[in-house]
Amino acid sequence: MENFLLTPAEQEVAYDANWIYLKNSIIEKVMLLMGRLQTELATHAAAAGFPFPENCLEQGAKISKGERYQELPYVILDFPRYFSKERIFAFRTMFWWGHYFSCTLHLAGEIKTAYHAALVAGYPLLAANDFQVYTQEDPWYHDFENGNYRPVGTFTVDKWEAMVYRQDFIKLAKPFALNRWEKIIPDVAAAYAALLALLQYKTG
Repeated sequence: MENFLLTPAEQEVAYDANWIYLKNSIIEKVMLLMGRLQTELATHAAAAGFPFPENCLEQGAKISKGERYQELPYVILDFPRYFSKERIFAFRTMFWWGHYFSCTLHLAGEIKTAYHAALVAGYPLLAANDFQVYTQEDPWYHDFENGNYRPVGTFTVDKWEAMVYRQDFIKLAKPFALNRWEKIIPDVAAAYAALLALLQYKTG
């Protein structure tokens, strides 16, 4: 039989509306932060002249929020973004309540294939800048728990090349502690610039 009675800790929360107001205020500020980050990414020098896939920038930015990623609130910025059933080019920044910010480059299909050489050659940059690579088969987990990600620097060069070719998508990501709040825009912009520079290496 399900127990509907509140524990003392649950009572303390249920009887106090103030924490909900604070939570809503925090989420609104994260939404504002994501909007400013989008402007920074759109105007960043690294993006000028970058050969984004067709329709990538035309889809525009998307900021979304929810309450229950692994039972916790989140806010996501997708920019730039291009999603179709066969091809993906997306840069995603995520705030996950109580955990961290993260940024992720997601490539899939023919778009990923076009960057194989650059991804392999970019091993030293990725390792030196503490990027991690997604290791699961389902691409739609965003957290770094449960072995979802592994630091690129823990691969040998040969194993890294095999990882690049392993499946039809790749996700390169980097987490940032929540106490980086005031620095998160330049932090994510620097990661974005590094990834765009990597993709332009040996792609021509």
